[in-house]
Amino acid sequence: MRFSVPLPQVAGDDVTTYARRAEELGFDGFWTLDSAVAGHTAHNPILDGLHVLSFVAAVTTKATLGMAVIVLPRRNPALLAKEVATVDQLSHGRLVVGIGLGVSDGSEGALGFPTDRHVRRMTEGVQVMRALWSQQEASFDGELFQFSGVHLEPKPAQDPLPIWFGGAHPNAIRRAARLADGWIGAGSQGTSAVLEQLQLLRQELERNGRDPDVFPVAKRVYIAVEGDEQTARDKLTPILDGMYGRPGLTDRVAVCGTAEQVAEGLAPLIEADVGELLLHPLYEPLEQLESSAEVRRLLLG
Repeated sequence: MRFSVPLPQVAGDDVTTYARRAEELGFDGFWTLDSAVAGHTAHNPILDGLHVLSFVAAVTTKATLGMAVIVLPRRNPALLAKEVATVDQLSHGRLVVGIGLGVSDGSEGALGFPTDRHVRRMTEGVQVMRALWSQQEASFDGELFQFSGVHLEPKPAQDPLPIWFGGAHPNAIRRAARLADGWIGAGSQGTSAVLEQLQLLRQELERNGRDPDVFPVAKRVYIAVEGDEQTARDKLTPILDGMYGRPGLTDRVAVCGTAEQVAEGLAPLIEADVGELLLHPLYEPLEQLESSAEVRRLLLG
C-alpha cells in the first residue's frame, strides 16, 4: 500500500520544506495537477505541474513524482515527450505521467487549441510519445500525426516510462485497460462511483488479457483533517467547490473529520485493493501534511 500527497502549486507556498518533510514522514509519492489553459479549473492560480515536479526533483531523493492528469489534447505530444523525459532524467527515473481528455466546451479554439477528435488526439499522442522514447529514429503513421526519422534525446531514464490514464467514463476506463500502464481515479469522483469504476476496469483488463493484480491503481481523495467533521467540512467546502465551480462537490466526494474518521472513510478503497491513495488537502499545506501522516499511520496499523 502506497500513500502519496499533492505538492503545493500556489505561488508563495514553501514547496521545498513541504516536499522534504513529506519524505521524512514516509510518503511514497508526490502528485501535481494540470490546470489546462481554457480548462474548467483554469481560473485557479495553480502553478504548472511539470515545472513543480522538476523543481521538487532537485530537493528530494526517494518519492515518485506524478502529474494527474495532463490534458493531452491541449499539448503537443512531441514537445511533451521531451519535457517529461527531461523531468524523468532529473529525478533519476521517478516520474509517472498521468494523462486524460480533460473537459472541453469548445472555448479553447480561440487560443489555437484543436477542438475536434479529442479521443484520437489523446490515443495517438500516447503512441507518439512512446515512439519517440523507444526508437532512435522515431517514425509514426497515424491519422493526425505522421513523421519519420525524428530524434528525441535524451530518452527517459525509465524504459518504459509509465503512462497512467485518468477518466471516469466507461469508455475512458476501457481505453485505460487497453493502452495504459496504470489508472488513477479522479478526486472529483466519490468512493462509491470509483468502486464501480474499478469493477469495470478489472473486467476490461481481463478481457484484454492483462492481469488486474499487477495493474497499478490509485485514487486522489480530497480530505480535511480537523478536530471535528463540521469544522473540516466548513474549511474545505469553499475551496473545493470553488476550484471546480461545482456547489455541493465537497459533500459528495470529500472525506472530512478527525484523523480517525478520515481513515475510516478511506478504508473501503483499501479493501477494494486500490494500491495508492493520494491524500489531498487543499489548505494549510504543512499543517494538513502532518495530519495526513496521522491518517496514514492509522491505515497502516
